[in-house]
Amino acid sequence: MPDQQPRRIHPTGRSALLVDCDGIEDVLSLHTALSEDPLRGQLELIPAASTLLVRFRCPLSPAEERACTRRLSSMRGKEGLSAGASVVEIPVEYSGEDLDDVAQHVGASVEEVVRRHSETTWRAAFSGFSPGFAYLVAAEGEAPLTVPRRSSPRTRVPAGSVGLAGEFSAVYPSASPGGWQLIGTTDADVWDLERDVPALITPGTTVRFCPRRKSVTVRDKADASRGIGPGDDHHSTGNPVAALTEENDGASDALRIDSPGLATLIQDRGRQGHTGWGVSPSGWADPAAAESANRLVGNDLSEPVLENTAGQLSVTALRDVVLAVTGAEGDLRIRDSGTADRVPGNRPFALLAGQRLTIGSPDRGLRFCLAVRGGIRTSPVLGSSATDTLASLGPKPLAKNDVVRCGPQPRRSVGSPVSGADLPLGREVTDIRISPGPRLDWFTSASVRKLTETTWSVTEASNRVGARLARWSSDQATDELPSPLERTAEAQGRELPSEGIVEGAVQVPPSGNPVIFMADHPVTGGYPVIGVVEPDHLRLLAQAPPGSLIRLVLDAS
Repeated sequence: MPDQQPRRIHPTGRSALLVDCDGIEDVLSLHTALSEDPLRGQLELIPAASTLLVRFRCPLSPAEERACTRRLSSMRGKEGLSAGASVVEIPVEYSGEDLDDVAQHVGASVEEVVRRHSETTWRAAFSGFSPGFAYLVAAEGEAPLTVPRRSSPRTRVPAGSVGLAGEFSAVYPSASPGGWQLIGTTDADVWDLERDVPALITPGTTVRFCPRRKSVTVRDKADASRGIGPGDDHHSTGNPVAALTEENDGASDALRIDSPGLATLIQDRGRQGHTGWGVSPSGWADPAAAESANRLVGNDLSEPVLENTAGQLSVTALRDVVLAVTGAEGDLRIRDSGTADRVPGNRPFALLAGQRLTIGSPDRGLRFCLAVRGGIRTSPVLGSSATDTLASLGPKPLAKNDVVRCGPQPRRSVGSPVSGADLPLGREVTDIRISPGPRLDWFTSASVRKLTETTWSVTEASNRVGARLARWSSDQATDELPSPLERTAEAQGRELPSEGIVEGAVQVPPSGNPVIFMADHPVTGGYPVIGVVEPDHLRLLAQAPPGSLIRLVLDAS
């Protein structure tokens, strides 16, 4: 690219840079160059329609950020596919529900639509939406079918559906909601956890669709994507979570779930380095609380813990165990032969065989972390025991009568409590610090000012995927006031192509009410990011129950 103009680089939090590229070919060529010659500390790349997000293992110092920005702004891309790219043929039965509508929209016969789609050479540009969902674009010089999304998305699109949306084509790896125009089906396993590389199609892969008359059997891969083995149904049978772990790992039955409360999940640090497959890191919602719980019981800090939302968790010890409960604050009691003795949070304690621990509703905060000495044992999925609620990866949410196993006793002694940051409480306003986002310039200066002057309420729709905010006023009991965030005149009516997302990204949809992405966020998103929550303040947001009041404090340094 002899006449290449310097690229614009946008800091995205402290550990990522978003690179504006000159179209998808520039994205793919830069992706290839950085795959073969990575930046110092580079963790992974998230390509999108016109941007490339570069994530780093650690926060960048100002000097490191400047050095990376200089290199990225003038770096030449490299022609050709990324290392490891391949050619994949997908057999398709062209009998989709929207095939006639697509033909009508492009002014062609159904046969012509099939011919054009199958004769196009497609290339995977990026992944997102769900694991294994690859956005395919036509090879340079070819004219793809271009159709709008459906005006009303389907609540369930079957696995194996082949669809079109805009200039993209894709195969749905598992059953999910979707608004793409469906033109066919395939039984090709585009996402299979039994393979060394679960995603059949990764960025740079060339894809060719092959028409066939024979009926295609579409298999729903939803259960397989959860990381549960064939035939496993421990929710209905009460089979132990231990069934997911090896027989010879020294693990033993430790706890029985009597009541999981609203939601109790197994979580660890998450799975890094798989965004190219459409898999975000996931992991602990409150890493500080999880690591503290592990340290208190003498575990390695990275061991899985039970993450309970909103309390009401009850467990019975199947043998003598040492536990610690951190994170949210609430009533903890050991029940034994009619007695109910209180136990302190943030300290290790023993639960003897037959005794029951109950965790009441939180008085402060939202999520409890329960660590068991020896660590919780499950079979990892993509190197992690974390439960990703958006991608349906990892262990299922725990249910009544599930049995939790733990490993051998560690050699470390139990630890001492360490005081942490104050948790959100009632109607007190909690300050959440943010840094400028990559699309701050999409918003008026008045909107940016109002972003930090407004008191926001965490809505009931918030979860591990995102914290949804609404403007709050003491004069408005419903907390449903219109948002004050407006775009600039230049950004009005513009559509932002999907681009890479990081945890803590403050995204502003057309409603103007911010959504802050949490641990189970998608890999890509299509609304402008006005700011990014600082990592040490994400735990405060994770511990903010619905109705909590927060103030976003912009750190422009």
